[in-house]
Amino acid sequence: IRGGGPDGSGGGFDLVFLDANKKQYTNYFNTLLDRNILRVGGLLIADNILWKGRVPELYAMDEQARKERSIQLQRKGAMSLVQADKYAEAMHLFNSAVREDARVEVVMLPIRDGLSLIRRVK
Repeated sequence: IRGGGPDGSGGGFDLVFLDANKKQYTNYFNTLLDRNILRVGGLLIADNILWKGRVPELYAMDEQARKERSIQLQRKGAMSLVQADKYAEAMHLFNSAVREDARVEVVMLPIRDGLSLIRRVK
């Protein structure tokens, strides 16, 4: 997709739903804005921004608590702590990048795995 004009007015999408490779969310976000694929006034909905609750857990728990939680999750057949933390870290970086980007406004909805409603303003 080529995108719109340099000011975002030459087309672009009104709505984009992002549910893809979590480690690439920040790249997808920047591509959507840098190439004017998401028009000014358009809405980006990003799914899984809390990654199974691991994003807030990653920063709220001490190391021992994280290890104990990892053991509990593995006993239930969930993914390993290492893998879950990699995704959680990627989602944290994405959330931080969105929060700091002056081209957008964001509202995070903490339902299920989390959704971000990101409106392009510039």
